Amino acid sequence: MISGFTRIDTVTVPDWYMSVVRVSSEGEGLDPAEIRETLEKDKDSIDYVAISSDDDPLAFKDLYGTIKGFKPRGMKALLITDGRDPAILDDLVGAGYVHAADILVGEFLTEEQLECIGILTYNGCKYTITVDAASHTEDSISSIAAKADRCSMFIFRQDRKKPLSREEMKPLMKAAKACTWNIKTI
Repeated sequence: MISGFTRIDTVTVPDWYMSVVRVSSEGEGLDPAEIRETLEKDKDSIDYVAISSDDDPLAFKDLYGTIKGFKPRGMKALLITDGRDPAILDDLVGAGYVHAADILVGEFLTEEQLECIGILTYNGCKYTITVDAASHTEDSISSIAAKADRCSMFIFRQDRKKPLSREEMKPLMKAAKACTWNIKTI
């Protein structure tokens, strides 16, 4: 079910105008028809409708039916995922339900995440990598960048209460440049 809807989001994946639909197995749920109607009106002004979850959308039961219920025909969808189930991602991409992904990476890229990257790359889909800046070193970012060499954007999330300084970010950003010139800090 749909637990939340943000009409315009320019922060989650900078440079892209998105609406964000949150899916959850708990709570009341929003009307997919109303969201579809709103997205239909905004179709020409947003790049993607993003699908996110407190857990991972790929773990959500009936994700296909949920996406089909709210996504207008012709609108591109971006999945915000930790990439834990490549088989479901492959089905969603193959069926035309997902056109891009923001992969949330922990300390390193897992085998499942690497498989998701392969699926997205093979199908010509854009993908971004998002990491928590404080959890990484130059070496860990270099390792991720080497394996995600075709990502369209590398995003560093900062802790709002204790963000890394500009000097602390420099080596991380330099390491990320191995996979893309498009590096953002949020």
